[in-house]
Amino acid sequence: MLQERLGTIQDEIYTCAQCAYCTATCPVAELKGWESYGPRGRMHLLKLVLENDYKANKELAERFYVCTTCSRCEKVCQTDLPLIEIWEDVRSWLVEDNLGPLEPHRVIDASVAEFHNAFREAAANRDAWAGDIELSRKGEVAFFVGCTSSYKMQKLASDSVRILQAIGDQVAVLGEEEWCCGSPLIRTGQRRQIKGLVEHNVEALKNTGAEIVVASCTGCFKTIRDDYPHWYEKKLPFKVMHISQYLAQQIKNGRLTFTQPINQKVTYHDPCHLGLHAGEYEDPRAVLQAIPGLELVEMHNIREESRCCGAGGGVKAGLPDIALGLARTRAEEAEETGASILASCCPFCKTNLSQAIDNEKINLIQKDITELVVEAMGI
Repeated sequence: MLQERLGTIQDEIYTCAQCAYCTATCPVAELKGWESYGPRGRMHLLKLVLENDYKANKELAERFYVCTTCSRCEKVCQTDLPLIEIWEDVRSWLVEDNLGPLEPHRVIDASVAEFHNAFREAAANRDAWAGDIELSRKGEVAFFVGCTSSYKMQKLASDSVRILQAIGDQVAVLGEEEWCCGSPLIRTGQRRQIKGLVEHNVEALKNTGAEIVVASCTGCFKTIRDDYPHWYEKKLPFKVMHISQYLAQQIKNGRLTFTQPINQKVTYHDPCHLGLHAGEYEDPRAVLQAIPGLELVEMHNIREESRCCGAGGGVKAGLPDIALGLARTRAEEAEETGASILASCCPFCKTNLSQAIDNEKINLIQKDITELVVEAMGI
């Protein structure tokens, strides 16, 4: 089956110039030190399978699941190949051949099918993060909370809504009607549920009456903005923004101001789904730079050359040692700036980088941008 499927992308496979620009930028290839773990090696493996010189097996599958889909390879590809699309398609074909995904990914798929979230949590507890915050199902802005913020990193959800409400927005949340956005399934090649998830979430968001959908999870943001139109098969009836983009907009129009200084050096990590995938590098920095007292100090690798935190593409769930190895390198780079705070705006980045900081006893505190905004607003 995989060999037949590869016939549909044989032009891309043979277009690959084997120049190794991609492998030189790949964080996993750097960590593992083997050619087959990098993009050039994976393309060569596909060519061998296509030409029947190599039989697809679990070892080959592992080479594709070790990729964080950060997109650094695609950005430097000298022949402009859609490499992330290729990696995700190959993963879906490996799933069809029962060579993928990794076992932890299967657990997530089963959880989404039964509970509509990635953590086997009750749908009735989807709003548990809110505490005493008054929630509405209708509003001018819909906040898509995401599975991780709903159940595991609830402060990110409550901080985000408190900020939006303090700005003066009527904020809608979906509660039990919010289902997993589908990102962990799309990234790991498990596509059987995606169309149903997309159609349900789009209709639920439409029912809020909102024209803008805001997400503080970069995975949810990228999936709804970029992947949903393909599966929904028509234009989305709302605009999708990451919360950092929305907050930067409100700072510009004077609706968001800060009263409490944060007299700290802060360095910023670009999440792959917001930076490399969506091209958004300036708005998160604009939010940080608007906070009085805060000094933004940059790492060596930023924006288009930013290092991946290691958590993306299902790697955190499926290959946690590799995820932490990548996070350790990034956290050490952040430490070199002399900053006391490592900021980002993605729950997966926060989780992985925080664990690396703790494990290596690095002298940094990891904070989401929303946490800093709440402090600076004094709310």
